[in-house]
Amino acid sequence: MQPAVLIVSIAAIVCSAVAAPQQHLDDISKIPNGEKHALECLLSSGLKMDALQALHRGDYSVAGDQSKCLVRCFYEKAGFMDAQGTLQEDAITKQLSTFMPKEHVEELVKRCNTQGTDPCDTALRSVECYYENKAGLL
Repeated sequence: MQPAVLIVSIAAIVCSAVAAPQQHLDDISKIPNGEKHALECLLSSGLKMDALQALHRGDYSVAGDQSKCLVRCFYEKAGFMDAQGTLQEDAITKQLSTFMPKEHVEELVKRCNTQGTDPCDTALRSVECYYENKAGLL
């Protein structure tokens, strides 16, 4: 499979996490080094494409440890989470506000600053929150 296809798949996961009303993150390249981070995390996760496609559709029922840790990997590399699994509200707000209205970003960041059972679970819960809020808040 070509790296571009893999990047597009992982980008879909991240896109669902950072959408705003009438505005969507259509290109992971808007996040500094986003494509590089996504590819590195995908390759290290060992996931198959069907799992990524399910996440892209918002189907988190298949989200096992590998899926959760793929999201954690991306969050850490993007600066959205520290190594201990704490979401970095200021970093998320700063990065996303460069291409989305800051007021929307701040509201979402606060709403989706969730805590899971471990850092990987926290990252996935955060993505789920952004995805779930896309229709109304986002």
